[in-house]
Amino acid sequence: MAQPSARGQQERRFFSVVRGNARVIAITEGVAAVSFQWFRTYASLYMVALGVTAVQLGWLESVLIFTQFVSTLMGGYFADRFGRKRVLVVFDILCWGVPMALYAVARNPWYFLIGRFINGFVYIVIPSFQCLFVEDVPAEHRAAVFRMVQFLTSGARLLTPAAGWLVALIGIVPAGRIFAAIVMVSSVGIAIFRQFALRETSMGAARMVDTLDLAPRDMAREYLAAFKLMWRDRRIGLFMMVRNLVAFSTVIWTTYSAIYLTDGRGIGLSDATVALFPFVSAVVTMVIIILPVVQRQGRREFGGLIAGQVLSVIAGFSFAVSPTGTVWWAVLWAIGSAASVAVFRPANDSYWANIIGDRERALIFSVSSALTALITLPAAPLAGLLYTTSPRAPFALGIAVQLVALGLTVLLLRGAPGRTATQPSQ
Repeated sequence: MAQPSARGQQERRFFSVVRGNARVIAITEGVAAVSFQWFRTYASLYMVALGVTAVQLGWLESVLIFTQFVSTLMGGYFADRFGRKRVLVVFDILCWGVPMALYAVARNPWYFLIGRFINGFVYIVIPSFQCLFVEDVPAEHRAAVFRMVQFLTSGARLLTPAAGWLVALIGIVPAGRIFAAIVMVSSVGIAIFRQFALRETSMGAARMVDTLDLAPRDMAREYLAAFKLMWRDRRIGLFMMVRNLVAFSTVIWTTYSAIYLTDGRGIGLSDATVALFPFVSAVVTMVIIILPVVQRQGRREFGGLIAGQVLSVIAGFSFAVSPTGTVWWAVLWAIGSAASVAVFRPANDSYWANIIGDRERALIFSVSSALTALITLPAAPLAGLLYTTSPRAPFALGIAVQLVALGLTVLLLRGAPGRTATQPSQ
């Protein structure tokens, strides 16, 4: 029997190969995820308790996505012009600290509208964030980087029952204010820590020099060149469509799943019970991430992409058909969704990072994020309108969109003979 290679053994010890900026970001993301998961689990219910309707909830999500579209267009330029680290630190402080302060004292939907608008500009850091993750990291270790951050952020969800306990103890509105305040303090503190712990990447330093005297029209030409590259490269263009469709479906689930869980026309559970599902998904995700079968690279990334989407469809179906007052179908949804994310996301992030060259990475990340925001812009309002007619309707739409993404992934696999998923573009 063949013995596992030294490289394979190293990949399985994924914590040991994640170093430098990637380790700093992974650990701090894990810490930030504790309070963020508390707030995220109850954000929709908190808004509804303060007078936001189901339709308004969708429009608030679109405001966030619209500012995401604007800010991500600027993100590539900012990352190259001012440096990855500086952009990440400054905008994390402004675009997490201020909105969370507004949410903590919110009295009506207007607080959430202003907060969503400001919070959306945090997406200007996405190219910087992703570049700090993968630049100066060998291609063979990038999947390990994404697994580590997913493992740590999943671990944070193990503490969500504490949020459910607090909601049961003092109610959704007081608890929501506490969650928002904790996220504000955590985000600002972590951003300050990163200022001292991170270092600018070699590519980031080089791009800062290259763009020092770059006129806006020249940068616009670079954006256009990045878009043309995405259009010409079949792998990038097709996979971009897959990512956008998955994002569209994800917006629907993240915006309305908690409402459906507690709605009498949906599953009809108590507010406190909602915290059970992030806990279940965390356990499943962490177990799956450390399984040897998940820790593969190369062409097998396609297996993760396809398996993850199949699991997502199955999980979504179990959620949509769950009888009122029955928790177990929803638990199956949490398990299936967690397995889907654990399998799909590292393969998705790694494949996306490795088909893009280092020099154009920030601009392509920026352009692709802007396109994703533009395509997902109508997702939440459409889901909100569907929800008013039938609470199950938005999730049926989400499942249909996911099936289209799955079909495109299979098409991408068939159109890539003889190439490995980790082969970077030239």
